[in-house]
Amino acid sequence: MNKNRKNKNERARYKIFYIVMGLIFCIITVRLIYLQIFLVDEYREISNNNNNMNVSVPAARGDIVDRNGNILATSVQSYTLEFTETTESKADFYPTMKKVFDILNEKNISMVDDFPIVIRDGKLEFSFQATDEESRRWIEQRFKKDRGFDEVIARNKFGKEVKMSELTSAEKKLIDELLLKVTAEEVYRKLEEDYGITQYYECTLEEERRLIVIKDSLKMQSFSGFDQVIIANNLDQETAFIFQQLQANLPGISVGNKPMRYYPEKDLGSAFLGYISAIDPWNEELYEELGYDANTDEVGKSGIEAAYESQLKGSKGQQRIQINKAGRRVAVLGEVEAYAGNVVQLNIDMDIQRVAEKALDDTLEQVRAQRGKDTENATRGAVVVLKNTGEVLAIASRPGYDPNIFTTPGMLTPEISKEYFSPDLEQKGREYIESRGLANKAGLLTITEVNSLSYDERVEVLLNRMFPIDERIEGNTTIREDVYDIFPKPFYNYATQSLVPPGSTFKPVTVLAGFEEGVIDPYTTIYDNGKYNKRYPDYNGACWIWHKGGSHQWVNAARALEVSCNYFMYEVADRLFAKSSSDFNTLDFLAHYAWNLGLGVERGSDIKPTTGIEITENFGQVYNYESSKDTLSNAYVNRLVELLGNGISTRNSAQYYTPFNIAKVPEIGSGDELEQKKLTNSKKKALVDEIKEEMKRDVISSEKENVDKFTSLITEVIKSDASIENIGYTEDDIWNISYVIYEEISSARSEISSAANAYNASIGQGMNYFTPLQLASYISTLVNNGTRYEVKLVDKIIDGETGEIIQDITPQIISQAQFNESNIAAVKEGMQDVTTGENGTTNGTFNGFPIPNGGKTGTANVVDEKIQYGIGRNAAGLYVGFAPFDNPEIIVCSLLFDSDGDRGTIARATFEEYFRETILQMDPSYKFMYDFHGTGTEKEEEKTE
Repeated sequence: MNKNRKNKNERARYKIFYIVMGLIFCIITVRLIYLQIFLVDEYREISNNNNNMNVSVPAARGDIVDRNGNILATSVQSYTLEFTETTESKADFYPTMKKVFDILNEKNISMVDDFPIVIRDGKLEFSFQATDEESRRWIEQRFKKDRGFDEVIARNKFGKEVKMSELTSAEKKLIDELLLKVTAEEVYRKLEEDYGITQYYECTLEEERRLIVIKDSLKMQSFSGFDQVIIANNLDQETAFIFQQLQANLPGISVGNKPMRYYPEKDLGSAFLGYISAIDPWNEELYEELGYDANTDEVGKSGIEAAYESQLKGSKGQQRIQINKAGRRVAVLGEVEAYAGNVVQLNIDMDIQRVAEKALDDTLEQVRAQRGKDTENATRGAVVVLKNTGEVLAIASRPGYDPNIFTTPGMLTPEISKEYFSPDLEQKGREYIESRGLANKAGLLTITEVNSLSYDERVEVLLNRMFPIDERIEGNTTIREDVYDIFPKPFYNYATQSLVPPGSTFKPVTVLAGFEEGVIDPYTTIYDNGKYNKRYPDYNGACWIWHKGGSHQWVNAARALEVSCNYFMYEVADRLFAKSSSDFNTLDFLAHYAWNLGLGVERGSDIKPTTGIEITENFGQVYNYESSKDTLSNAYVNRLVELLGNGISTRNSAQYYTPFNIAKVPEIGSGDELEQKKLTNSKKKALVDEIKEEMKRDVISSEKENVDKFTSLITEVIKSDASIENIGYTEDDIWNISYVIYEEISSARSEISSAANAYNASIGQGMNYFTPLQLASYISTLVNNGTRYEVKLVDKIIDGETGEIIQDITPQIISQAQFNESNIAAVKEGMQDVTTGENGTTNGTFNGFPIPNGGKTGTANVVDEKIQYGIGRNAAGLYVGFAPFDNPEIIVCSLLFDSDGDRGTIARATFEEYFRETILQMDPSYKFMYDFHGTGTEKEEEKTE
């Protein structure tokens, strides 16, 4: 009974449950019918009018200012023209863009355009912003991969079902090579098809390309979740107002604001400022991990912009916005504020920087105007101005560039881009050779070639020697390299990166070493006999005046510096060599003093090979015994490649054995062919490595031991490849090859251990190579009695919002040498005589300059003197100077390529600017070389303009 009642109760509850559920579903159904039928128009309108999306708010990049707060780089708010892709804007894309382009053309406003396919002379070509060929190839491959061309190649090559992740490394490498063969025309036409570019209106190729630029940007942006691109970012107010007025008729188009990088002084300071640009493809993952958007963000690429990227970039904001069906913003739902980057204040003095650059430009122009010399190529130079405590007051490098070209659309034209990043060296090389008549000159051409070859043949030979095909690029047959640095490179900082022999600017080191080691004193006199063959009869070193038929006669150290006497320096070097029984270690006497002054670093030292500057630099090394082993062994191996390749020796110029190639072959191809080349190269490397090691040994093995050893290694190379073995090398061939190697090892050892290296080093030639920045630092250390400071561009970091100092940067002491103060004083006196002495090499330049100072001129051959004339180059002129004489505050180094001399004009101009107030107090009517202040008298040339 109880059981039946219980069942009835349960059935009643289920009925109630089903009734309730039925009512609920009825209500839901009725509500859905009401919403979807009766209110459909209302909700469709709401849906069409409002879409939510997140947009990034760019932060203003921090300012870069000079020591006085003058702005060198800043961010300015710019009107931007933006396109947002929605259903409606996509449908009206072509007519909308037609109207947009018409307005931009009328107002002469350029689009944001990083698309690397450009139109040049009516043809489609690639234009990638890369200063070296390896980077250019990488960017090209990445560009094509991002647009799916690697997958297309993979399907065509390995089948439609292939997956990229399943390919072998060899197959991927093959695809990379095939990608480079896809032409700009082929890429363009495929993208034209992929993006559905339809000519709804008649347009030119240029206009069609604009459409592809926008479509391509949208596609790349979509990977980051955005359907919005900036069409132009430099609208003036009037144009911005026009677009705002027309927004109702331009679906997807809106006007916004974005901070744009701006350099108010244009190319002033480009050597240290650097520039910003899009993120390089190979760095995308790195920057994305740091919160950057690789598709839209720009980063510092060089100089301070790159070195202080983390301080300058600021913090991006975020907005949650509503957009309507036409893609325009109608409301901001929420916002995270963007914060500007920090201010980087430099030690640079803008006034000194301006004078240094103007003086450098004028001096180079005067050099080019000379007649009777190969000075037409004097387009490069550098100036470094330091305080004696390490602060950089100015750095100039020529040629320079305007960093605005990377931030202002339209400035970096296809023509400028090609000239900067991918010049046609074949065409430019031919023009250079023919315009300078180099095909009629011996040097790089031999006398026999000049007399026996036709003009066209001589041009071709020169072209292939001066601008050879770049063999570092696998399979390359067209891209050439500028091995003699004929054409100037705007993005190469000649002040911090060009390594050149210091010439006679090194002589103060030689004199100081002689004083400190006691082989001379300030009163020691040496007679200038002209040619220095005291120890080595065949040594060709001589004093410059001897070549003119004269002699400096009896000279002491001060006069030797004043007149730049080579003979005196040779004798000092020889006395240092003889001091410890001519042991190899005595070849490092000069090096020890140069190292203490910052000219190189001793092997094994805890001191880093750097001046301490924040931007990219090279750091040169002074001649020393161990380093010379590397330098000379490499040089002799290079000579061996030529000798063995011709079947000759240095003693027998006629072929007397079968030529033998020890140079590596390009490792291209695949499968067995590639493995064969790798095997042969490994055997050649073993041979070359052993040759170098033998050259570096203080005591070389006997003739028999050498010949036997190299006979075995040569045989291994021959047997590694059937094609080499089939040449048919005889035992006599192999023995002769081995003997030529032994001869070169003996010659190398003889040169490595010769004191002649120290003679060359004593006058700043030979194996001494330094940057202008190093030379300025060395003079600073010298006049500071051995205290060497870091070189610093940046003075402090300042909070961009509050103005508070975040970091105060003071140059630290790198090293402290212990020099006798009287010896330093004696060297300085000789350098003062350079500027004021009767026979001083710059006394004419500094005549009438009221601030006592010191300096030293120098001339250096940046390429082999024997071929210099034959390639249209000239020696480089250097100058180092300091002022005031008693308590030096400022140091200057200037470098003029292809000038054959620098008489301190640039140094005087910068000294005048630094001491301007002091000079005007001394002489209110003083005539300054340059006057950008409106006081004093302007330079005479500027008066007459």
